[in-house]
Amino acid sequence: METLAEALLADRRDLLDDYFAEHGARLDALVWSPSSTVCDCPQISFLIDYWQSLRAGADLPAADSISPFGMKPALGHIVLIDIVDDGWDGVFRLYGTKVAETYGSDMTGRRISEIDGGNYVSLFFRALYRTACLRRQSLYTHHFPPPHIAVESWQRIMLPLRDADGRVTRFLCSNIAGPWRPPHARMKAPDPAFTRA
Repeated sequence: METLAEALLADRRDLLDDYFAEHGARLDALVWSPSSTVCDCPQISFLIDYWQSLRAGADLPAADSISPFGMKPALGHIVLIDIVDDGWDGVFRLYGTKVAETYGSDMTGRRISEIDGGNYVSLFFRALYRTACLRRQSLYTHHFPPPHIAVESWQRIMLPLRDADGRVTRFLCSNIAGPWRPPHARMKAPDPAFTRA
């Protein structure tokens, strides 16, 4: 995880690509401080613009400035994460119903480190949140899991929020799944832990 965080801090995309390839996956995009045109997903584009509107001249919006009423176009796809362990892990404060439906489990109240038994993507996400805390930047990713995973791809936006002292304490996120793979097209999983990542 520390090696991944160092690669992210140094913008070593080659190391990240190698990491994903080792697990039969592919990292298609990793964009720091993305604009709302980074992808064609309306929920992600909306949340980027919403987050930008709350900055009010500060580098980051305050965690208490977000409102469910202001995020209606993305409801169901919203994930809120409270940062713990200096950003090395996080607790899902809210796990959107549509995200839970696609993932197959409601992660509310659980940790990032619990995703699929702490597999490769869980370690990557923990490194992402740690790095985003240090860089104090938003981040967009698009990755393609191994062929045995039911969902073809995942797009994510991670938008840091600060407390009254300016520390990054929470992330406003959205996870959007790509198309489902037909059962006959899925390869046998090498490890039962790699079922939904």
